[in-house]
Amino acid sequence: MTNTFVFKSVRSTNPELYVEHTFHMKKCVSFTYNYAALDDYILQHWDTKTQREIANDLNEYFHRVQYRCEVLKRVGLINAKWVKDGSTTLKNQRRELRIKLKKVEAKLDAIGAA
Repeated sequence: MTNTFVFKSVRSTNPELYVEHTFHMKKCVSFTYNYAALDDYILQHWDTKTQREIANDLNEYFHRVQYRCEVLKRVGLINAKWVKDGSTTLKNQRRELRIKLKKVEAKLDAIGAA
């Protein structure tokens, strides 16, 4: 089976995010910071990694990653991880139960009692 998932970069879907950061002065072009790569990485790994892990992976400052996460949340590209309705706690419990279930199934397969 082939993977049909096509990743679209944030730059192609929301070019207005980079209008302010693309050019400053002619002599400073080589020193300007472009957030496109950081935004793409955040978008790909938002569900599986924390902001601190993303910063460590990219060797970025934590506050820079935190700022871009807030921008992406404001635009609506990523959702907040912690919701006040209690769903996060339930999702964590579900994840832990799935891990326990996999361990139990592995033990049953080892015994051959399935």
